[in-house]
Amino acid sequence: MSKRPQKSYRVWWLKPFRLTLLEEHSYSERWQISVNRWGALIALSLFTSVLCGLTYVVVALTPLKEHVVPGYVSESSRMKAIAAEGQADSALVILERNERYLEVLQALLRGEIVDAQRDVDSLLLVADTSKGMLESWELPDEDLSLRSFVEEEDRFVLQRGQSDGLANRSIPFAPIAGTISSEFNAASGHLGIDFVAPEGSIIHAVDDGVVVLASYTSDGGYVISIQHKQSRISVYKHNKSLLVESGDRVLAGDPIAVLGGTGTHSTGPHSHFEWWVEGQPLDPAQWLPGQSGEISP
Repeated sequence: MSKRPQKSYRVWWLKPFRLTLLEEHSYSERWQISVNRWGALIALSLFTSVLCGLTYVVVALTPLKEHVVPGYVSESSRMKAIAAEGQADSALVILERNERYLEVLQALLRGEIVDAQRDVDSLLLVADTSKGMLESWELPDEDLSLRSFVEEEDRFVLQRGQSDGLANRSIPFAPIAGTISSEFNAASGHLGIDFVAPEGSIIHAVDDGVVVLASYTSDGGYVISIQHKQSRISVYKHNKSLLVESGDRVLAGDPIAVLGGTGTHSTGPHSHFEWWVEGQPLDPAQWLPGQSGEISP
């Protein structure tokens, strides 16, 4: 009794069948093959394996995988994403350092004493990082001239290591012809000197440079700040009106403002002048031409 099922299964699997192809109109035999269930199963398995293998090869070795495989990212797209992420991180670093630069510059214009070593170094990082980023990025040919122009225009960034001693502190040209009415006093927070002259007198740039600020502040009134070479900055406050704008290049002796008395810290028409070298305020009276109470440009 136990052998009959086994025999019947074997007979069922090995029972032969004939596959015949007949011509439709004449029913004449064109092709035939004898096959059993077991052979058909093996043939179907082989055919399925070959078909799956060919499908895998076609998908894996051709760009078709980018459209067929869900979530697949090509190698080129992945490298572009990595490069974009690196550039974004570097841009954030530059943005943070630029913000620090603006904070230091605003402190200088407010007449505050800054930490020369820390703050000037932070200014240098702006220039060094920006230059490194421009060199690392692959710019198109049409952008090369623009990069050179930007580097040339970026002269207002403070540069250390260019000081040549006392000559670096000298002021080539007096800002205005007038009498010094209030002297430099760092202890009281008066980080410059005041010139008394008739209202409407012309104020001049003391040296070649780039105007980094030409705006109105509540305490200083109309203020101008000029960045000169060798880490020097000149500041002119309480002007009646301004003759230059931010970004303008000026030469020593160029008219930049009209004397007035604007700002909450002004008690009358005069010109407040500050002279900063390497992040520290100096007494301008010691470095002006003539070094006397009566100044003439």
